[in-house]
Amino acid sequence: MLSQNAVEEPLMRKVKTMVWMHRELLIYGVVGALTTTVSWIASFVLKLFLNDQILWQNASINALSWISAIAFAYPSNRKYVFESRNGNILQECAEFTGSRIATGVLEVGLMSIAVNALNIDFWVSKLIVSIVVVVANYILSKLLVFKEKNN
Repeated sequence: MLSQNAVEEPLMRKVKTMVWMHRELLIYGVVGALTTTVSWIASFVLKLFLNDQILWQNASINALSWISAIAFAYPSNRKYVFESRNGNILQECAEFTGSRIATGVLEVGLMSIAVNALNIDFWVSKLIVSIVVVVANYILSKLLVFKEKNN
C-alpha cells in the first residue's frame, strides 16, 4: 500500500513545476487584478461626482481611471511580471504607455458602446471590458514592450 507521502510528493512536484512554468502569467494575473482594482476604485470615486449616463462624463470616468491604473501598472509589470533589465527605461515606459493608450482607447470605446448604446449596466460593462483589456495588455506587453526577456 502506498503511503500518503508517496502520493503527495509527486503531486506537489507537478504542481510546483506547473506554477514555475506559468509563473509570469500567474504574476501578471495578480498584477492585472491589482491594476484593475486601482482602476475600479478610481471609477467608483469619479462616479460620485460624474454621471456615467452622459457620454463625455462616462468617457472622463474611464480616461481618468485609466491614468490612475497606468501609474501603478508600469512599475509593477516592469519589476514583478517581466523582470525587465532594459536600461532605456524612458523608451520602455513610452512603449508601455503607448500600448496602454491603445487599450485605453479600446476601453473608453467599449464602455461607451456598452453603457450608452447597448444600455448595459455600468458595472457589468466595466467587468466585461476589464477582462478584454487585461488580455490585450498582456499580449501587447509580451510582444512589444518587454520583448527583450522573450528573446
